Amino acid sequence: MTDALSPLAARDAAHLIHPVTEPREMTAHGPRIVVAAEGWTLQDDRGREIIDGFAGLWCSAVGHGRPEIIEAVERQLRVLDYFTTFHGQSHPVAIEAAERIAGLFPPESGLDHIMFSSGGSEANETNFKLVRLYWALRGEERRKTIVARHHGYHGLTIATMTATGIMPMHWNFGPEAPGFAHIPAPYCYKCELDLEYPSCQLACARSLERYIEEQGPDSVGAFIAEPVIGAGGIIPPPDGYFTAIRETCDKYGILLIIDEVVCGFGRTGTMFGHQQWDGVRPDIVTLAKGLTSGYQPLGASVVARHVWETISERLPDQMPFSHGFTYNGHPACCAAALANIDIIERDGLVDNARDVGAYLHEQLHERLGGFDTVGEIRGMGLMAGIELVADRDTKRGFSKPHTACVHVEHAAWERGLYCRAMGIEVVGLAPPLSIDRGCVDRMVDVLVESVADMEATIMPKERRRRERFAVQYPSARAILDGMAAKFDPAAAAGVSIVVGFDLSGEGGGRWRVAIADGTLALDEVDDLADAEVVIRASAADYLAIANGDLNGAEAFSTERLSIDGDLMRAGTLAELGLM
Repeated sequence: MTDALSPLAARDAAHLIHPVTEPREMTAHGPRIVVAAEGWTLQDDRGREIIDGFAGLWCSAVGHGRPEIIEAVERQLRVLDYFTTFHGQSHPVAIEAAERIAGLFPPESGLDHIMFSSGGSEANETNFKLVRLYWALRGEERRKTIVARHHGYHGLTIATMTATGIMPMHWNFGPEAPGFAHIPAPYCYKCELDLEYPSCQLACARSLERYIEEQGPDSVGAFIAEPVIGAGGIIPPPDGYFTAIRETCDKYGILLIIDEVVCGFGRTGTMFGHQQWDGVRPDIVTLAKGLTSGYQPLGASVVARHVWETISERLPDQMPFSHGFTYNGHPACCAAALANIDIIERDGLVDNARDVGAYLHEQLHERLGGFDTVGEIRGMGLMAGIELVADRDTKRGFSKPHTACVHVEHAAWERGLYCRAMGIEVVGLAPPLSIDRGCVDRMVDVLVESVADMEATIMPKERRRRERFAVQYPSARAILDGMAAKFDPAAAAGVSIVVGFDLSGEGGGRWRVAIADGTLALDEVDDLADAEVVIRASAADYLAIANGDLNGAEAFSTERLSIDGDLMRAGTLAELGLM
């Protein structure tokens, strides 16, 4: 049923395209519209006050409506509204902002050269080009590959999307950029290597060395990682992880890019997230979001001296560094950054994030830890993720992925809290760093009510589903054979689809499932050329998905399951109860 849209929502639906949003959802129900903000509170178009529990989009470190930043931007616009940093030109506020950012890092780090951009995606595009240019100028042109991690997020341009390890974000945007690879994430709660910490001996970190040795050290240019995985589920690494990564990078001469877009400027309780662990020395750092608290769009690549000097000294005469964006070092954006950093330092927001963040995690564990659907609560500083599961004992996901966290997000908004539903069934919190314990108490109160609401709505069906998993399929072939028994001709009336299954390994093979005129035909075939969509996995992984031991969405995100063709057509089988 379509909601009656407010006038603002109707205008939005008529013209505005929303990032990472279902278009039909906007057409049917419209967006949530925020009309004002102050401190850590939003006001929506219905006049309600809502705690900004996600700092907009990880951005608002200092909170909303800070006059210091607004006035700094206005003053700068009156003096110099815009000038370029292309072609050897500059202006005072870009120089001052670059100096100020470099001064936030220890002198011994060598992180003292800055290239500005308009945001994190542009900054990571810059970083990838810097890496490849660096190696080419050293005479090692084969070092092109950037290694990233499953669940990691680094942007949504073609190159940064390819580096991003959230596979649904790649769907139908190919061909992807060449020269990128992924290794397992340090996601201990649901380890894709089926190991346990600490007996695993940090196998996820060691997988970087395995990849380098398999591909050849002369082909790998850099490794990129967030200190705490953000959009991929708010996943902090286990102790020792980044130490092992840095050792591997040093051993093979690989550059280390630390993506601080989310974690930087105090979010984790240190100025930069990588400072949580001693001895983690980045060669390049990516900044955005908290750099200006979102008051103006600004990103930055912070480049170690040894990298930049190699580039600047080895570029041929009359050959410029041929990269940049129109708004690099925009005067108003740099002015916002300077005022924002002043507030972070003056108000002690890094310490506040550490102290109030500790209280937030304590309250989340105490008051949410007993819910049947709360599988894990994790994070660092004012960055917390609540992973929801249909079955705590097996960590089994919900029958329809992303529904539980979305339910909590919507229920929380109606109760006065903005939290974020994230792709691996996580409810995320990342409020302004200026919040106090009273705000934490109110956020947790809302979450308790919202999770209870979700359980009352969703769990009765999930408990019935749990009974279905009591009978386990013995093989992948048995799953496919079972389709015939579950097929309902009446439900399939009018459906016409051909789906291929390409299952590798022991017990695998190729099967063609065709539905037409209320009939189902299942055949083992050599060729799937006529399939509209092909589902690929190992037979073992597909069996684990069917038996509820592996969540299909998680398998898709870690490339253990791939779907070639129309994803919506593959969903038709699920709608008919056949998957």
